[in-house]
Amino acid sequence: MIEMIKSYILFLAKFFTVLVVLLLIPVILITTIVFSAKDSFQKIQPEPSDKLVAVVELKGEIKSSKEVLEQLYENAKDKDVKGIVLSIDSPGGAVGPSQDIYNAVKNLKKIKPIVVSMGSVAASGGLYSAMSASKVFCQPGTTTGSIGVIMQVPNVSKITEKVGFDMVTVASGQYKDTGNPFREFTEGDRSLLMLTIQDVREQFVDDIAKGRNLERDKVSSFADGRILTGARAKKLGLVDEFGDVYDAAREVFVILGKPLKDDELPDLRYKKDEMAVIKELLQSILPASFTAAMDRIFGVKTHPEILVEMY
Repeated sequence: MIEMIKSYILFLAKFFTVLVVLLLIPVILITTIVFSAKDSFQKIQPEPSDKLVAVVELKGEIKSSKEVLEQLYENAKDKDVKGIVLSIDSPGGAVGPSQDIYNAVKNLKKIKPIVVSMGSVAASGGLYSAMSASKVFCQPGTTTGSIGVIMQVPNVSKITEKVGFDMVTVASGQYKDTGNPFREFTEGDRSLLMLTIQDVREQFVDDIAKGRNLERDKVSSFADGRILTGARAKKLGLVDEFGDVYDAAREVFVILGKPLKDDELPDLRYKKDEMAVIKELLQSILPASFTAAMDRIFGVKTHPEILVEMY
């Protein structure tokens, strides 16, 4: 009996030892990655200098303006920062956030220069965000333009009719359920949504004309959704110069009336996400069922739903 108790206790000790080790390994691994990322982040940040330019990155689909606005306002208040480069690599996205960024840049450039550097693509909402900057830089081959608005409404009414499924909708007004995928899309729906699209398109054209000091009719003539190269955009007045992020940063000092010498370089400061490595690691190993949890914990949006978009 005593031997059985000893064996049982020994088994439990081994079991809990293994359990603790298995729990500690991922904790140690994640902690190591976090501190390594933090050390790397700290090493690449330049010391405060009289040539310090903050780089705010706008990447991917524009779903929210929160992070970009926070960085713009933080750097506008930072006395060590002489100017800001808004680095854009985005095909566009939601209308409201694009307008948020446009207006923030318009207001904050009164405090210090904000120069845009377009990457491989800065189209539609990405272009909109850039149009109020102090100056705009791109490459001749940058993909930009796409001035316009698009709305896509899925409709499954014919499918549900075939399978005998009926969705009952009770609405307070004729157009309250416009876009309802379970009923026929009417000409009234189309007219209403077209008015919305045209309204946003006109706002887009107005803001480009104001931000770039162009004739409105001129902007309207090419605001038909067409894609433009950087070279064509420069000829149309949407872009000032060709160059990269360093050229854009140098322009900050030209605007300030303190141009850098040929052998001088601006000090660029990026804001890095210290948790980016963890996010990528977890996304690579977690099954699809965890995407909702990832959305809540890390803000990784895997199923965006946007009604009016700019692409």
